[in-house]
Amino acid sequence: MAGFGCSPRATNGAIFIYGPQLDPCAPLPKDKILLPLGSGFVTGIEKKGASTPQLWNGWKFLVTAKHVLANQNKIIIRVNASSSSKFVCKTIELQTQGQIQNVVLAPAGVDLEAVAMPDIPGADPTVITPALLIDEVKMKDWSVGVGTQVLTIGYLFGYSGQQENFPVAKFGHISITTDESWYFNPESKLVEQGYVLDLSNAPGLSGAPVYTYGVEVETNPFRYRELPPYLVGVVKGLMLAPVNGQMISQGIAVIEPGANLKALMGQIATMLKAGGAEVVEIN
Repeated sequence: MAGFGCSPRATNGAIFIYGPQLDPCAPLPKDKILLPLGSGFVTGIEKKGASTPQLWNGWKFLVTAKHVLANQNKIIIRVNASSSSKFVCKTIELQTQGQIQNVVLAPAGVDLEAVAMPDIPGADPTVITPALLIDEVKMKDWSVGVGTQVLTIGYLFGYSGQQENFPVAKFGHISITTDESWYFNPESKLVEQGYVLDLSNAPGLSGAPVYTYGVEVETNPFRYRELPPYLVGVVKGLMLAPVNGQMISQGIAVIEPGANLKALMGQIATMLKAGGAEVVEIN
């Protein structure tokens, strides 16, 4: 896992999510601006006994912020091709119930949504495995908290790439971790939990993953080790402040805690098991 950082493995996992109005893989009309609904990434539930060190096997899901897909019944995702410098698009019909359900929503107050990932010929986006989903216990074990270095990889407002996806990497630190519900989400109209990063956010980064990176140090006893790229959260919003009659960015981002994503994937694993699937437990 060392070196995942901002390597091609990490950027290959960046997915741009669009509405169905324009084909994001087609030449753009001169009078149009191509803006995504937000960013996303892939995580999954591992199939018991099927994976090897060379090949991960299981059920893959596109994960993003719930508000990114609000009021959408069809989306187009754009991913990089696995063998050449170009992007590939796939249309997904969103079904929240019934036998063809492919969408799982987190509980109210949690800004997360998972969509069953279809096969995309010619593309193989990086899967964030369940082992990298972090919760409060693992955060404590690894001393992840205020001051920990983090990075997020997602859409850069105004530029997504003309031949392949070019996600932007933004770096920062964790500023607040709390289990309190304090952040008013303007999309859900609910007061929600959220961690705070000193990392400038921008439209289009909603739904992007946030990873730990760098080193973890303890002094008593002394311990120094490289942090695995744990998924500490998912971007859900930015904080604004009134200045001279205008709302400006405070230069901080709010993220959905990784524990809530781990819980959502656990919920999906339970659904798969109920249907007879043999899945690896998410611990």
